[in-house]
Order: sequence, then C-alpha cells, then structure tokens
Amino acid sequence: MEISSRTLLLFAIIIFIIVMLNFIKKDNVSIKYSLIWLISSLIVIVLILIPNCLEWMSHLLGFELISNMIFVIAILILFAICFSFTVIVTRETRKIRLLIQEISILKAKVESLEKKQEK
Repeated sequence: MEISSRTLLLFAIIIFIIVMLNFIKKDNVSIKYSLIWLISSLIVIVLILIPNCLEWMSHLLGFELISNMIFVIAILILFAICFSFTVIVTRETRKIRLLIQEISILKAKVESLEKKQEK
C-alpha cells in the first residue's frame, strides 16, 4: 500500500475514533456497543503501521489475494455484530414482555381497588 493511501486511511480512522469517542461522551452510544468499532479501528491502525503485515497474514491463512482475506474477515466481523445484536434484541424483548406483564397486573389491581372504593 502506498504511503499516501496509508496516510489517508490512518487519518480517516483517527477521525472515526474521535467521532466515536464524542458520541460516547455525549451518551449517544453506549460504551459496550461501541467497543467492537473501537477495537476494529485500533486493529486497522496496527495493520496500517506494520508494513507487509496483511501480505504475511494472507499467506499464512492460505489466501491468494489480500482483498479476499479482507472480505472474509469483514464478513465474519459483520456476522459477529449481527449475532450480538440478535442477542441484545432478544434480551430486551424479554425485558419489555416482563414490564408489560407487571404493568398489566398493577393496572388490574388499581382497577379492582377503584371498584372497591366506589362501593
């Protein structure tokens, strides 16, 4: 990779990290959900700063082209993100169902108490 494209990519990643940290600071994004993005950004920075690291890794993993390895890794990371979001959505759905049940019970109790007071 040329020096200019490495510099441009490094600059873009640093801006992304700054924006992500700003979102975390303003409490727009939870830290636990942004960790994967921050860790991925730091890995990309390491890969940019170490020359021929991608070539060595692709040769070690048996890929003919570096781009094929990058696509496979990106797809695996996206699968991991989708799976973690599925787990989060399932957990939140259970919490919402429990809250709805508790509210329904409380509403029924309030209505029964109001009927008793009317008599």
